[in-house]
Amino acid sequence: MATTKDYARLLLNIIGLASNGYGFSFVLTAFPAEIGYGGIFQFLTIIGLTLATVTFALKVIRFLIPGALGAVYKSIAYIATPMEGLISLLYWPMILYSKDLLQHEEIPFVLPLPLDMSLHLWPAVLLWIDFLVFDVDFQRSKLHVGAIYVFTIFYLGWTSYCFARNGFWAYPFLSEFSTMGRATFFMLCGNVCVVMYEAGKPNFERNVPRLLNGDTH
Repeated sequence: MATTKDYARLLLNIIGLASNGYGFSFVLTAFPAEIGYGGIFQFLTIIGLTLATVTFALKVIRFLIPGALGAVYKSIAYIATPMEGLISLLYWPMILYSKDLLQHEEIPFVLPLPLDMSLHLWPAVLLWIDFLVFDVDFQRSKLHVGAIYVFTIFYLGWTSYCFARNGFWAYPFLSEFSTMGRATFFMLCGNVCVVMYEAGKPNFERNVPRLLNGDTH
């Protein structure tokens, strides 16, 4: 039987879905067709928002059907959560320092604050509240850490390929790096995501007795 805490978690994830839906309603209509190869999926923000939306949806499904899609949920949620943390960590200092680091002169943007927060803040805040307060399923795994690094390498390759096709980087600040410097930056970001993932250690230690008793939820 669902508890008050379960319903609070459900509400949190419904709010997450609504917030992300608001963000997507802008993204899907505002970007020009000439944005280049890869479209909106050149941007880590959009990839992160997509994974966060799927994560929120899976959490709602798992409230309705406890234990459903466990492997899929863990594979996505434990990448999306640190990724959204990284996106917020990078975005806000850069955008406050200079928008030119993140936007091209040909495609200027001025986001209303509520929309900006839906894209670059609320996904991280809501995922992290869920992860640290409500997540009773978390189990530390080397596979999760490996997946974070695989995604880091994938995105480096993907954004480099988009650059080769388009002649410009998705984020202008990437042009300031040498090839080695860019790879180093990406691996540092991967390391930050792993450190964030390890923030779930208290959850894991809290869940160990339950797992030893055979309750795998």
